[in-house]
Amino acid sequence: MNNILTASKLAFFNAEKYSHGDHTYDASCSPRPHFCMGLLLKGKAVFTDCTGSGEAFELLPGDMVFVPVTTRYVSNWYGDVEYISLHFLFEYRSALGKNNNFKLQKVTFEDKQEKIQLFHDILSLFKSGEYRLLGALSRFYGILFEVVPKLECGETKIIDSRILDAVSYIEQHYEDHLTVEKLALEAKMSSSRFFPCFKSALGVTPVDYINHYRVSKAIIMIVNNPEKSIDEISISVGFESTTYFRRVFKIITGKNPREYRKLNAEI
Repeated sequence: MNNILTASKLAFFNAEKYSHGDHTYDASCSPRPHFCMGLLLKGKAVFTDCTGSGEAFELLPGDMVFVPVTTRYVSNWYGDVEYISLHFLFEYRSALGKNNNFKLQKVTFEDKQEKIQLFHDILSLFKSGEYRLLGALSRFYGILFEVVPKLECGETKIIDSRILDAVSYIEQHYEDHLTVEKLALEAKMSSSRFFPCFKSALGVTPVDYINHYRVSKAIIMIVNNPEKSIDEISISVGFESTTYFRRVFKIITGKNPREYRKLNAEI
């Protein structure tokens, strides 16, 4: 039971409704820093996976898109579009951890009208104050309970345990000054050997991984701590230069930190 409680602890949650016309959202070079479940209410969308498979699928009203953390993709929207999007991230590795290798995918429901109402209820409760947030979260976990068994995963990649040791070190010490040399030492490898092994295993360089992890932590603070300045958050997650933080944040999320604070996160 304690493992379930720990694994289900949310670090970040947000619900928003979006409306727009024909539109393209290009996240092909900006891996998503959190999970997203978006239910289309009106219009049409086509999602193309840029992470590896290159697969594309169409979304119609009542369909839901599941966007895993670190996914890269392009979404094209057509017509008078409306959708409700749930953004979330768990604090610990769990049934929805980033190592599950979930695919970008469409999820369909037999009871589409019921799900549309459920997403509306989550949005309404989320916007109605802290006490009613409990109702929003209870419905959110109900959706997860139904959705997770439907999710498809890509091929599981076996990663060298030494690289995983370095990853664990990053996630436990992301606030500190981290170098490739220090991570190589944790992995018990030479720096020249560690760098290509890390990139081959995870698809990104050690510095890119550190930046993505720090930005994911910054996002949680930006949304949940409106009293904290962007500069304070930048320092607290390990960036030594606020200018560099802002540049990296925009590359990863497509927005600068102040824009993201307005919760203008698309799918």
